[in-house]
Amino acid sequence: MHPNHPKTWSFRKQLRILILIALFSIMGCGIFGAWRLQQLIFSQITIQQSSQALQQNLHSNFEKTRLIGEIHTQLRLYMQSGSTDNLNLIHKYSEELRHKLSTIEKKTLELFLETIDTLEVRMKSLDQNTKKIIQTEKVLINTTEQLMDISSKEGKIIWPLVIGTYLQHHQLYVTSITTNQIDTLIHTQQDATEIFTTLDSQLTTLGQTLNSGQRVFIEKLKTTNYELNETVQTITSIRIITLETQHKIEQFLEALNSEITQDSLSKNAEAAALMGTSQRMARINLLFMSASLIGSAFMFALIAFFLNQRMIKPLVGFVELLRRMTKLLAGLRGQQVAEDDNLIQLSKMASSRRDELGEAALAVQVLITRLRELSLFRQTIEADESTKDIYARLAQIFEHKLGLERFVIWEQSDEQSAAMAAVYCNPHELAEELPELAIAEHCRAKRTGLMTSSLETPFICKQYPFTDTMDHICIPMLVGGHIIGVVQFLFSLDLPEEVQHLKNMAVEEARCYIAEALPILQTKHFAKKLEEMATKDPLTGLYNRRYLDSMIEQFVEGTIRRKSKIGVLMCDIDHFKRVNDLFGHDTGDFILVQLAQMILNCIRKADLVIRFGGEEFLILLPDCGESCAATMAERIRSIIETRKIHAPNRTLQQTISIGVAEFSYTSTKTIWEIIKLADIALYQAKSNGRNQILICQDDTVQQETEHIS
Repeated sequence: MHPNHPKTWSFRKQLRILILIALFSIMGCGIFGAWRLQQLIFSQITIQQSSQALQQNLHSNFEKTRLIGEIHTQLRLYMQSGSTDNLNLIHKYSEELRHKLSTIEKKTLELFLETIDTLEVRMKSLDQNTKKIIQTEKVLINTTEQLMDISSKEGKIIWPLVIGTYLQHHQLYVTSITTNQIDTLIHTQQDATEIFTTLDSQLTTLGQTLNSGQRVFIEKLKTTNYELNETVQTITSIRIITLETQHKIEQFLEALNSEITQDSLSKNAEAAALMGTSQRMARINLLFMSASLIGSAFMFALIAFFLNQRMIKPLVGFVELLRRMTKLLAGLRGQQVAEDDNLIQLSKMASSRRDELGEAALAVQVLITRLRELSLFRQTIEADESTKDIYARLAQIFEHKLGLERFVIWEQSDEQSAAMAAVYCNPHELAEELPELAIAEHCRAKRTGLMTSSLETPFICKQYPFTDTMDHICIPMLVGGHIIGVVQFLFSLDLPEEVQHLKNMAVEEARCYIAEALPILQTKHFAKKLEEMATKDPLTGLYNRRYLDSMIEQFVEGTIRRKSKIGVLMCDIDHFKRVNDLFGHDTGDFILVQLAQMILNCIRKADLVIRFGGEEFLILLPDCGESCAATMAERIRSIIETRKIHAPNRTLQQTISIGVAEFSYTSTKTIWEIIKLADIALYQAKSNGRNQILICQDDTVQQETEHIS
């Protein structure tokens, strides 16, 4: 249990005082800052209003400029196509522009619209003359064709003249329509006059050679030529006037655009002056606010210095101490470390400080002490020889350190076994009342791998036998995904709540010790399994030659110490090779297993059976009396002879030959020499017909039984 320290100057109290000081500082700076902030906000509002007015002016002027651009575009399109759609768009954009202009600008727009109306009249006249020139050209062509019908000879002379003049006039017409240069249009008029004069002169000269009927067509051609020339001249004149009108209209648009630009510039200058004044006020306010912030920062720096000296610096020292203690704890794995300066320093901090840091130091001291105990416990059990020793140490911890009086440690002997047995009980009398768990999976904790507690869920486990008198908590021992056993703690049903709480805390601490022991238990199990794999035959489960080599000396020493004898039986299955050849090695392996089991059923528990070779077995009979070896050999031979072996798909009957020898504590020969004599006796028995035993005495082999067919 942790001792309670009176916190005379706790972190909470220190922080409360610092917070009050900080609040008063913030309030003073806040009032001053609020006043200056109000001034700054006023400046910002002024700047914002000026900016909004400027933005609205720019937006309005942008719309005006955009509409002027649209009018200008539609004007050019109208000049090229004469379409009423373009003219309608000009009037539409002009109407929109009217709503956005000032009174002076509207007057300029009115002059512009009047000029547009004049331009519209002239464009209509241009359109009429364009239609007229097309009709005149058709008349010119038709008249020439009629003249050719009357007189093909003169028609062939007139046709190229008329067509050439027509093409030249048409080219001039196209030029007058497409060009936007007044100089080009004046030259077009002059060229049209020359073309007209030339053709008129040629037609007059040609008419003097024709008769009166043909001269009528010549006069008609001259009249048509004159009309064509007049139309071209008229179109060219209209184009000159429309271009002049267009230039005048563009001058109106430029003047209007210039007025809008001047208005934008004047508004920009006003806004810039207003924003300059507001920015100066804002800078002054920012200077005052900066001074206020600097004062606040200085105050917080003082508070931070106090925090560093009173809280942070001790915490840093505490963390550094913990780091050194961690290294100290890590050193427990390699050697046992006693109390050192670091732990003493931690203990002093826990007892001297009357604040949360002292509590933390005390908690860490307890934690590190507990971790040290766990580490020392692990280091201790690593040197134990068997799992039985480890369970005994766990039981000592449970009972004497944690105060858990009743508990049972269950263990599953190996993965092949389905049963789980109690390997340690406290008190020992409890073992008589425990159930038999022939099937380990019936245990809920073993099956689920989860801690099971009847304190939380009564009657949770069906296998628990003490439901009327005791509660239980079962902790599975999980290692590498496999549960090797269960630790079961038992409690009386009538425990007070305070005592039960202490017991639960003790169980939680016991889980830490169990967790430390589990890897060591697993290592011991693996070591035992490896030893069995190295010393036992995997087919029959009997000991092998390697086990014989490792234990024979101790076996003999015990015999000599007890002044007794060892019976040595060397056995060999008769005709075993024929079984393998006829029925296969699977059947042969099955027979080996069955015969090994028959031999084990015949001998005593203290006797030792070793698979000496392929079908050879060596049996050692310790403390063997007079004729005991021969009697045991005959018993084995007769049982195997009379017992039928039901192999898969067939029934067989085997016999065995046995050589018998004895090793006495008075023998002059070694145990290996005695085994060799038994082997010689075995081969003599097989040579004599098999299914018999031969006893070797001294250096001779005597026949004990006759051959049995």
